Amino acid sequence: MVYLRSKIYFFQEEKRVLQLFYSCDLFQKCDLALKKVYRFRNPFTISKNFLKKKQEKEIDIYGEIPLTSLLLIAKECEIAPNDHVFELGCGRGRAAFFLRSVLLCSVTAVDFIPFFISNAKKIVEMLNIECLTFICNDIQQVALNQATCIYLYGTCLSPSVIKQLCASLPSKIKIITLSYALRDYYQGFKIIKQFSVPVPWGKIEVFLNQK
Repeated sequence: MVYLRSKIYFFQEEKRVLQLFYSCDLFQKCDLALKKVYRFRNPFTISKNFLKKKQEKEIDIYGEIPLTSLLLIAKECEIAPNDHVFELGCGRGRAAFFLRSVLLCSVTAVDFIPFFISNAKKIVEMLNIECLTFICNDIQQVALNQATCIYLYGTCLSPSVIKQLCASLPSKIKIITLSYALRDYYQGFKIIKQFSVPVPWGKIEVFLNQK
């Protein structure tokens, strides 16, 4: 039942994406290019195999927020065209392409899986997209001083990684996390807003944090 429910959700979600966002010519081109790259390559499998090779304990950690839910998050958190969003753990980059092309903000997207980043860079170059940068690196090693907003989907990050990351996060900027508040892991953070958005398995809590 869960599998069937997820399949129906994904089908309906993709239908909504076509209706709502494909009127944006740049996003349509980005999304079709992504679909071409991953037509016979499952990003969940790519992530799992990469983590296996690194001998990580947690290997089933890949996830993508539905774009209709990301739009709700952006509205609730007031992400605007003058924002520079740093997406930490961007995966194949669909959310980053959406944020840049539909919401028009500058985006720096970070992931440590080379296959994801190299293909995203090729699309950026092919479509000559400005103000969108993909970086292949550990999210804990990236300078965040240019960010006005940080989007951290990392629902499967370990508590130790979250604590280490919290220490380096800038003060007085929007920090968006899903399923947990940063104040639960590190002193000095407060919750500005809390709300929920739909995901395939139900709903997920979103926290707008500030240091």
